[in-house]
Amino acid sequence: MPRVVRWFLVTFLAAVVGCAPTVKKAERVFTPSLKSEKEMGQEFAQEAAKKLSLVEDPEVVEYISRLGQPIIQAAQPMPYRFRFHVVKSPSLNAFAVPGGHLYLFSGLLLKAQTANEVAAVIAHELSHVKHRHTAQMIGKGTLVSLTSLAAILAGAVATGGEGGQAVMAGALGAGQAARLAFTREFEEEADRFGLFYMYQAGYDPRGLLDFFAMMNREQRLLTSKIPPYLLTHPMVPERMEQIENLIRVHRLEVREPREEPDFYRFQGILQAEVGEPTQTVPLLKQRVEERPDDPKRWHQLALTYVRSGWTGEAVKALEKAVALDPGLCPAWVDLGALLARLERTEEAQEAFRRAIDLRPQHAPAYVEWGRMLLRKNRPSEALSLLDKALSLDPNLILAHELRARARKELKDEAGFHEEMASYCEKLDRSLDAIRHLRLALKIHGENTPKGEEIKRRIDIIRSS
Repeated sequence: MPRVVRWFLVTFLAAVVGCAPTVKKAERVFTPSLKSEKEMGQEFAQEAAKKLSLVEDPEVVEYISRLGQPIIQAAQPMPYRFRFHVVKSPSLNAFAVPGGHLYLFSGLLLKAQTANEVAAVIAHELSHVKHRHTAQMIGKGTLVSLTSLAAILAGAVATGGEGGQAVMAGALGAGQAARLAFTREFEEEADRFGLFYMYQAGYDPRGLLDFFAMMNREQRLLTSKIPPYLLTHPMVPERMEQIENLIRVHRLEVREPREEPDFYRFQGILQAEVGEPTQTVPLLKQRVEERPDDPKRWHQLALTYVRSGWTGEAVKALEKAVALDPGLCPAWVDLGALLARLERTEEAQEAFRRAIDLRPQHAPAYVEWGRMLLRKNRPSEALSLLDKALSLDPNLILAHELRARARKELKDEAGFHEEMASYCEKLDRSLDAIRHLRLALKIHGENTPKGEEIKRRIDIIRSS
């Protein structure tokens, strides 16, 4: 661990348990450089991976990354490589760490009505990081913001489990509330730039207004899940008015807003991931009973059945979904994937064909078809489909793991490690990615063209 990063983490955690003089000294003497911010972010992410309950489902991480990539491109030049993480917590919260790590809480993602609202949160938090608000705060003589990040880890370690998550969310909220007096300017700047980045990315900037409206609704219904800094912030109505004015004055109207399809499916996967089956299944069954003609609700119920191991019920729910809406492409993909697991190969292939006929650019259909071919010991054909999937959607994560398995079956040991490196890198497991690349380098040789390429990849991962 770099000395400066170790010193910062120790200082932060000491501050949480009451060592204020050490923090005050740090406030006076240190303003982080871009390099230091990256190091702090990297070390925080490594500690968070150990101490926080993070969602590791590749499809969840993929979807958030897919939402964020257009915003990242709109915000260029960007000194950081952004990584997205989902925290298992009912709190309606999000935060960004110096260096480009952005954390979204599952409670917020499940309450959002549209992907556009989530894009608005990403744009806002990305703006804080791009414009180095934390560094500016440190330069002005306060470590409150970064101390609150350390409090997240301290709370999780002190309590653990679900209780740790509650402490974590409370610690973050308390830190945010404490810094409001001197960050209102930064919040308004993040609102403003977030709107512009959304507009340039093709999203509807009104998604930020929709997000605030959702938070206000939830505040009235259930204050316990609202971050304290939002409850105590006196400026939310004014900020909404300012956002309206910015949209009107700068004419930030998008005629054909970017739409990320299948948001309902993303929420279904996330719900199944973070909830207990004994709670999630009854909840989704109740939603189906309320709207039995809604194919998306049947699809979400099926996703929960799949993750609970109830394959028979899952098949029936998926068949109901596609019967209600034969054009529901992702339901056909999930049906095909499930039928493939049940060795109903011909029916699975037909489901995949239906999905691709409906949406030829739908990469997950090729991924699941490729997975089925791997089960059938046809790795070369599987690779071809997985290549197609990645050409359609570079954000895919699972495709790299499946490609690695195919390479392994084809006795391509170096290719196996290279693909596993890509898989680990996209899940922000940098150390594992470097380990696999070193093994590939050993096979190719350091002084070969491929070896030089791999060494460059290692350097990029280390510096990002």
